[in-house]
Amino acid sequence: MESNNGEAKIQKVKNWSPVWIFPIVTALIGAWVLFYHYSHQGPEVTLITANAEGIEGGKTTIKSRSVDVGVVESATLADDLTHVEIKARLNSGMEKLLHKDTVFWVVKPQIGREGISGLGTLLSGVYIELQPGAKGSKMDKYDLLDSPPLAPPDAKGIRVLLDSKKAGQLSPGDPVLFRGYRVGSVETSTFDTPKTQYQLSTVHQCTL
Repeated sequence: MESNNGEAKIQKVKNWSPVWIFPIVTALIGAWVLFYHYSHQGPEVTLITANAEGIEGGKTTIKSRSVDVGVVESATLADDLTHVEIKARLNSGMEKLLHKDTVFWVVKPQIGREGISGLGTLLSGVYIELQPGAKGSKMDKYDLLDSPPLAPPDAKGIRVLLDSKKAGQLSPGDPVLFRGYRVGSVETSTFDTPKTQYQLSTVHQCTL
């Protein structure tokens, strides 16, 4: 009976195969694209409004001086169901537009004391206008107004807050008169919940 005492041959097991090159490269490229995308995103802001009529996530744009500077990502009801929270993303580099006195408002067809405005949105759709601020630090939450402010934050003049027990007597745009001359306008009319009264913000023009 013959025995086989030949030496065993030892072979190295390959730790990798060329077939893995493509998926590894693809994964690295995908990771780089994601990193680049998120690292170059602009700031996110939350806009508070009573309703989101005409505003659509991924479609409604944010403009400043007729230039697109961002887009609405989503519009959802707040947890307490009392208002709508709109998440919007500004373009990269637009952080400089955001200050404490930055103002956002909805641009849509409206008829007011000053005439008809926003007719262009009949074709282009509703959009949000951003008025850059100049004072205060950057904020991540703003009120979304239904109409543009009567005066820019850097306008010459003074702003006065007036308290009223009754609602409906004055509306934004109503004149403030002194001896028959118009010296200002009502800018906003809001309800102060802690004080249970209405608060009017008036803008008085400076003629000096």
